[in-house]
Amino acid sequence: MENGIRILMVWLHVLGVALWVGPQFFLAFAWVPASRGIADVPTRVKAMRTITRRFGYIGGVGLGLILIAGTYLISTWRDYWGVGDEVGFLDLRYGWIFTIKMALLLVMLVLVGFHIFSIGPRQLDLLERQANGERVSEEELARLRRLSMTLSMLTLLITLAIMALGVTLSVGEYSLQEM
Repeated sequence: MENGIRILMVWLHVLGVALWVGPQFFLAFAWVPASRGIADVPTRVKAMRTITRRFGYIGGVGLGLILIAGTYLISTWRDYWGVGDEVGFLDLRYGWIFTIKMALLLVMLVLVGFHIFSIGPRQLDLLERQANGERVSEEELARLRRLSMTLSMLTLLITLAIMALGVTLSVGEYSLQEM
């Protein structure tokens, strides 16, 4: 039973990662370049709002799965790996890798939050105002596009680094070495 729960939690963790990172790749490498080909700006903005909102929901579910399954996995690591309480968490490479992984997760979440709640909405609002015939600063719009793309690429790179650290944790011969 214990192995079955662990397998389920690892699977949920991996599923969560797929749901989190998949939309990032799609938006960065498929939607954004393709959307520039939509000449009708109101249609492009409406599609952008719909797609980013829906992918936000998918990513949010993924993040929830990551947190639920990850909490289980880290709370049972000693039993799974057979590490006694006499060994300190940071006495092992495992503890340091996990700590770095969580620090990167925190940085990524701050950047994603800034993008989702500040930069993205401002960019879409400017595009919508422009589509409605209002005067919009092209410099401001270009600045927000660059910032949006920079944040997207940075969070994607951090996500990939977090994934690599997660895989490293799963290799006991490496991660359970004493520091």
